[in-house]
Amino acid sequence: MQAITIAIGKSGILFFAKQFLSNKIVTLLKTLQAPSRNITAPSFKYSEAPLSTTTVSNYSLELSQGQILNFAPDFADQVVQGLNNGMTVFTLNFNAGPFQAAYNWAETYHWDTVGVTGGPRPVPYHQSGDSNFSDNYSPEFSGMLVTVAVQFAYDTPSGSWQISVQNTNGQSTALDTGLPSGSVLRFQSGGCSGYHFDQTTAQAIEDVNFGPPINDLISGILKTIPGSGNLGNGIVYDFSLGDSGILFPNNDGIQMGVKGGASYNGQAYPATPPPPLAMPPVPADSDSHDLNLYVSGFEVDALNWAFFQAGELNLVVNKQDLAHPDELTVKLYVDGGVMPALNPYVHWDIQAQVVLNAAPTTTFQTVYEFDKTVMDALQNLYPDLSQQLSDLQGNNYLDLNSLENILNGLAIPPAFYATIEATSRRTGMVVSHDMNLILVIQDKNLSPADYPNIVFHVTRTDILTDLCLGNGPNQAQTLQFQFSNYTYDGRFVSTTVPGLDGGHFPCLWGEVCEPFYDQHLQSMGKNGVPLPIMQGLQFEFTNAKLDIQDGYVSILANVVYQNP
Repeated sequence: MQAITIAIGKSGILFFAKQFLSNKIVTLLKTLQAPSRNITAPSFKYSEAPLSTTTVSNYSLELSQGQILNFAPDFADQVVQGLNNGMTVFTLNFNAGPFQAAYNWAETYHWDTVGVTGGPRPVPYHQSGDSNFSDNYSPEFSGMLVTVAVQFAYDTPSGSWQISVQNTNGQSTALDTGLPSGSVLRFQSGGCSGYHFDQTTAQAIEDVNFGPPINDLISGILKTIPGSGNLGNGIVYDFSLGDSGILFPNNDGIQMGVKGGASYNGQAYPATPPPPLAMPPVPADSDSHDLNLYVSGFEVDALNWAFFQAGELNLVVNKQDLAHPDELTVKLYVDGGVMPALNPYVHWDIQAQVVLNAAPTTTFQTVYEFDKTVMDALQNLYPDLSQQLSDLQGNNYLDLNSLENILNGLAIPPAFYATIEATSRRTGMVVSHDMNLILVIQDKNLSPADYPNIVFHVTRTDILTDLCLGNGPNQAQTLQFQFSNYTYDGRFVSTTVPGLDGGHFPCLWGEVCEPFYDQHLQSMGKNGVPLPIMQGLQFEFTNAKLDIQDGYVSILANVVYQNP
């Protein structure tokens, strides 16, 4: 199953790297310490005077308590996608300018000197011993290039999406550094030009391998993304890995399938999943949008079901809730002898109860919507029909006959019908509602269980409009929408009022209950369908492009970071 699919292009990958990885890695790198090292040098000889020669052996150098000074790594604003041992990784580069290290220098060695004393009668001598020398050592480096390769994957045991480190490396170049003047190594390579360090030994000392300490600092999981979206009130969406898994098409972007669907208090949405939703194309390198999402209508149905399970679409309306309270009094329908069967209850109020028989369901079909964009286009096409066309503002139609009947009533010439229809035609999400309206006469002479009632079956059809992105409960990023009522129908079902012809009793849906049911629906639409996104991020509302396709909503969006 996968009811949500996502494609992330280079712009999005770089954005995520900058917001969630680079700062964390820079913070870790700033704690980098120069690694302690033990260095040996081969035996060597030197002469301090023509009359003596010293042999140095068992030389050992310990560089310890290393620190790094003035180290300021910075993200290179580039992520390179590629393969490493057959696995797709994303490599981030960090550059640091000149910096210094500070070590404790401690050397030990054995020396053996042979020679002759000076003077008119030279005397041979031989001395030996062990010596040590300590000092500070501060090599300078021209800079460092740090590479960090990460992998993006879904971890089934933890139920989370993870960004984990696969390997790291740090390459630095040492500048010419003067080794401590008191070190015996100053005699390692001598000549007529004076004493200096052997280049091979100096190179061994200067070549600091920063790879292991960097790997110790930057390893494991850098970022975890929850595999669910919680709307509260027991409603949780499933953002675990979908059927298609994670794909890296041509190593140029990411595509991934997300299961979707919802649960209420641990019970999963029981509907048969649709075929796996296709993957959206990865935004082109030239596209400034970060990502492309497809959200199946299955997700909207799951939201409807969760609200239905929670009882949040049922409602009760009492007379005090109305602007005209008498509409829910029996007296209104008894006066004038209209419904004599109600005379025994003339002093009582009526309570209206709306009980859904099933969760609302969504279908995709051709609709004709007259929103601002369509109206502006039509006004430009037919300025002489401005007055007639204005009556279409905000209307929606599910079939051509209904639309053409309206156009005919507005005295719009038939020659313009085709253009008006083509301009307003689009794929729409149509929602069907099935409920009972129960009118309960609150006869206080009876127990509540025996209150008379009149039952109507009501069906309602809406078109989802004004799709947008917003913040839902728990600050979840959601696909939001409004319900635009297209039509409703109510028919009498039954009554417990003796002698009442319920078919002649007004349904009271449009005047009494529909405004309150509208509020419930708009609340559900404002909560919206949660979308998988990292904590701290949100979709950029203003520049998002939302489009309804056959079976899903396409969202092309940028992402912005919100400081918690």
